[in-house]
Amino acid sequence: MVGSSVLAQISLLALSAVTTTALAVYAFHNRQEPGATWFGMLMVSLTIWSGCYAVGAITFDPIWRVFWARVQWFGVATVYVWLFLFALSYTGHDEVITKRNLIGFFIIPLLAIIGAWTNPLHHLLWRTAQVKVVDGIALIDFTYGPIFWVDIIYGYTLITIAMVLLLRLVFQSDYLYTDQSALLLVGIVTPLFGNVADNFFWASNVLIDPTPYAFTVTGLTFGYALFRRQLFDLVPATRQLGRNAAISQLDTGVVIVDNARRIVYANGAAVDVIGCERADVLGHDIRSLVDSTVIDFETEDALAELEIDANVYEVRTSPITDQIDRQIGHTFIINDITDRKRRERELAEQRNELATVNELNAVIRGVNQALVSASSREAVERAVCERIADSELYRTACVADVTTWTGKADRWLVAGDQVDLSPPTLDDDYIENGALERSEKQTIAPESTTADGTWAIIPVVYGRTVHGVLGFYTDRGKISDRERAVLGELGEIVGYALNSAEVRQLLSAEAVTEVELESTDDSDSLIFASIAAECHLELAGLVPGGEAGHVAYLRLEDGDISMVADELEQSGEVRVIHDGDTDGVLEWQTRGDTLLGMLVGIGANVQHATVEDGRASYTLEIASESNVRALVDAVEKQFPDTWIVAKRERTHPVERADEISEHSLQNLTDRQAEALEAAYRAGYFGWPRDSTAEEVAGVLDISASTLHAHLRKAENQIMADLFDPEAAD
Repeated sequence: MVGSSVLAQISLLALSAVTTTALAVYAFHNRQEPGATWFGMLMVSLTIWSGCYAVGAITFDPIWRVFWARVQWFGVATVYVWLFLFALSYTGHDEVITKRNLIGFFIIPLLAIIGAWTNPLHHLLWRTAQVKVVDGIALIDFTYGPIFWVDIIYGYTLITIAMVLLLRLVFQSDYLYTDQSALLLVGIVTPLFGNVADNFFWASNVLIDPTPYAFTVTGLTFGYALFRRQLFDLVPATRQLGRNAAISQLDTGVVIVDNARRIVYANGAAVDVIGCERADVLGHDIRSLVDSTVIDFETEDALAELEIDANVYEVRTSPITDQIDRQIGHTFIINDITDRKRRERELAEQRNELATVNELNAVIRGVNQALVSASSREAVERAVCERIADSELYRTACVADVTTWTGKADRWLVAGDQVDLSPPTLDDDYIENGALERSEKQTIAPESTTADGTWAIIPVVYGRTVHGVLGFYTDRGKISDRERAVLGELGEIVGYALNSAEVRQLLSAEAVTEVELESTDDSDSLIFASIAAECHLELAGLVPGGEAGHVAYLRLEDGDISMVADELEQSGEVRVIHDGDTDGVLEWQTRGDTLLGMLVGIGANVQHATVEDGRASYTLEIASESNVRALVDAVEKQFPDTWIVAKRERTHPVERADEISEHSLQNLTDRQAEALEAAYRAGYFGWPRDSTAEEVAGVLDISASTLHAHLRKAENQIMADLFDPEAAD
């Protein structure tokens, strides 16, 4: 009986040691999980305790029996520290486990282990140790000293803390970890009860220590928790640490205040918003750090917006209550909505911009209707200014020539609420760099901002000719790019209307001003070509065109026509119509950057033009009401070496330079007359033909079929005038 009892006890101790060893191996294999390393060390200590107790139980030699008792203290003195560390790590309190704290935790266990091996020198761990054999088991009857009792109290304290952490986990996790915690507590409490009984209730009797036997229960419960209840698969530390990390690392600011509005917690994002160090924030009244007047402490889930520096934040306030529904503070969730506000402002600006542009387009439609009936430059300018000033978009509208805008003259036409408002003066640099002369839509000058509003400056252009400058004043602080583009198109519309009005006025006037100009400015293409080719050039015909340019037909005498064509190509397309031995005819699509193109663009009727030996002579007619001085100023500005030779008033209507009978052309449309003259000047009616229909149509920027239609209608009308005038009338 005795032998079988000893065998059963040794087998139970061996089972305990094998179980805890297996659990230690598994834990170390999964040491990356929170608490697994400390759990493995706990199992190692349990293995040492139960294994040494089993070997000592069958060791009857007193010296060796005490030896195994000393070895056993490597497990006895450390088991509660490993349990404590495991509980801390498993429940998500890793911040407590630092190197300094670890050294502190192991001071008493190390003292106990050293005391066990040096006890014969001081007898502080145990005073006496007598080996006795009871029922075939070698037991030791200890009389413990002060180190033992210090170690016991310290160990029970750490075990109690570990149990509290595991119990607390059950309630904090909404009972998610109830099974794991219960199994761990059973595995801890069972050997604890046995150890308490052995140390305090059975101390007067030499009995078997039940603690190492209870480790069998510890191994089985811990193993069940490990393999059947996902001890390391569903780790509460991950939940706890993850929750803390999510809050502390969240881009959204989180602030917790108590009922006195003192900050008790603020994550990193909130600290960045407040602009203080974390240590400086805690304990301070939140009302002293941010503008709390916009924060509602009374309403649940209240929303407010807070502006700090250049950023806008949305603050959501929620009350915090305890288990008895008592309010203990508030949480503030702070979201940076600066980008969202910026997008909202941009969308609002775009909506306002589109509304403004739509309203401006409606105003411009009214301007177009007014321009149809305007028969003079003044009528055009007045119609534009009054229609624009009557709109809700602009308070004042004005127009003047470039000389007036630069402050060198005073020829304003102003309409609107603030007619006494002085327009800004254009910078000479802006004028001289050619911004006004460029015909692209982005030629609107940068708006000139005053203290009360904004001026928009718009050049009035036709092709490359600047007829003047429009100025619009608005109370708005900014003019959008879309609005500026529409205003640029308005400048082109007004320029076209001014040019048309001047041409109509010139053709219908009974009195005109005849001006003779001469120029030696070699920046003009015609003058430069005459110098390079040493030839005589004469204007044979001129067909006014649109933005593409005017078509001039030049007669050449005594020169190399190919050389002249090469030089003129620098400022427009050139085509040789006739190339004789001593003469020739060129078709030149001239632009506004040439003197001839500029004169036509301004509205002058060029009667004659000759160029020879670097000197050009022009005879042109302008309606008497037109501003001759403004024309001359514009010419002299672009071509300084140009001057007036003569100026005289003529009292008869304007005659066309080509001398085609007005009666023969009076029933033709403008486009038919242009097509007929262009075809004639290009040699289309000669035999053999100098130009094809496709070439003439290309100059007029129309298709060949359209050209044929214009020519047939024009020819039919002229034949009717000649052979059947009564029917034609």
